[in-house]
Amino acid sequence: MMDDDPDRPAILVSLAPEVDERLYGWIAVGAEEEGIPCRRVPPEETDTAAIAYTAARNSRLGVGIGVASGQVAVHERHMPAERPVVATAVEEAHARDTCRSAGSNAARLVIGVPLQLE
Repeated sequence: MMDDDPDRPAILVSLAPEVDERLYGWIAVGAEEEGIPCRRVPPEETDTAAIAYTAARNSRLGVGIGVASGQVAVHERHMPAERPVVATAVEEAHARDTCRSAGSNAARLVIGVPLQLE
């Protein structure tokens, strides 16, 4: 569920400018599989954890995802800024699965079910 309505609660996702935009689609698929919408927002930071933290702080659901510097991070607004819930390297060969998992885990944080960690 990719959602452009800024008033609808959603997981906010920020991608650094150098990140392949297709990664957002895989993040959204993972979240959609758990029934939670995503919305893309521009990054306000450059560090992956900081991007995710800012997205989480701005999300009405309290969960955000940041992608930068070959890494994807899932953050929750109550965690310390430098400590995302999950941070995973995005390797080109596994980027689809890694981003889909990040979206799924972000949605699982929202609905309160255990994360799926590899």
